[in-house]
Amino acid sequence: MWCLVSQPNSVILEVEVDPKAKGQECLEKVCQCLGISKEADYFGLKFHSTKGEELWLNLRNPIERQVTGLPPHRFAIRVKFWVPPHLLLQDTTR
Repeated sequence: MWCLVSQPNSVILEVEVDPKAKGQECLEKVCQCLGISKEADYFGLKFHSTKGEELWLNLRNPIERQVTGLPPHRFAIRVKFWVPPHLLLQDTTR
């Protein structure tokens, strides 16, 4: 299943995951592409519901049970937990 993930700088990443994949797998692939794998816990994926609400993708549940419509599904990677920069391990996370 194809997922299109927008970054804050408007660049779109294309990620392919298993159709039965959980949200965690998609987030891990995105973080791997961005070089922030060690600090992936600080980030999450957001999407728009059919009602137009902006929701966080639940990382423990299958993607297909949370989003509607046909792939490619559109997500945005966002900071979920803010951490002071001096506590971050990777420069790319900053």
